[in-house]
Amino acid sequence: MNRLARVAALLTVALGVLVPLAPASAGADPIGGVIVIPGSGNDLNEIRVRTSAGCPAKADAFYAKMKGHDFPPGGQLVTANTSAGLSHSFGFDVYFLLVMRDYARDNHTTLGGRYDIAVFCVDSVTLQSYGEFTGSLEFISPSHYEAIGAAKPTGTPPPPLAQAPDGSAAPPETVPPPVGTLSRPRPIKGPAQSPVVSAPTAQAPSGVDPPSPSAVGQRTSEPNDATGQGVAWLIAAGAVLVAGTVIAVANRMRKRRS
Repeated sequence: MNRLARVAALLTVALGVLVPLAPASAGADPIGGVIVIPGSGNDLNEIRVRTSAGCPAKADAFYAKMKGHDFPPGGQLVTANTSAGLSHSFGFDVYFLLVMRDYARDNHTTLGGRYDIAVFCVDSVTLQSYGEFTGSLEFISPSHYEAIGAAKPTGTPPPPLAQAPDGSAAPPETVPPPVGTLSRPRPIKGPAQSPVVSAPTAQAPSGVDPPSPSAVGQRTSEPNDATGQGVAWLIAAGAVLVAGTVIAVANRMRKRRS
């Protein structure tokens, strides 16, 4: 009986350890990929991966494992079970706990060959997986790696995401337009038009009667007289004065002769 009791106890402990981990491996379905940041580096780089989408709505946490040369058969845990930085609507960042050199030291191995990464979207208590994001990197030497295929970022890697007040991932910030691009409305094409400015309306001072329309008409016609008819009258008057002077001079000459 004692021997049976001990066997039963051992089985109970074994099942207690295995049950929480079984759903994560059995129920995990690929739902996307990851990019490795940096996509090329060494065994001392702090690595993070960005998932291609958010976790399913049922998941309230995530963790990550890596499988490869001399790592545990079930995978090396590189990100512990956490909800910090989780997103359900867009890709989020998953940070490795240690640098790769530390994982090599813990497993008493030298890094080399391909390592597969899996980020599991899980229930934080039961560890039931609702899907996983996968990607790979390869150590082409014990100290240098390159991300493989779609896991290698194209162009500038996305910057780290901030955390919202509730601990989830904050949406990526909008990237400002490149320098030199239009950041204001374009001008409307067409001929330039001068702005129409309305002339101020003259107002008579209080207590003074406004001028009559005839007086206003007379003042407005005066400039025309000065430039037209007024000149003709001045010429005629000058001619009369000249004629009178000629006649006066002629009469004086006649008196002297007589």
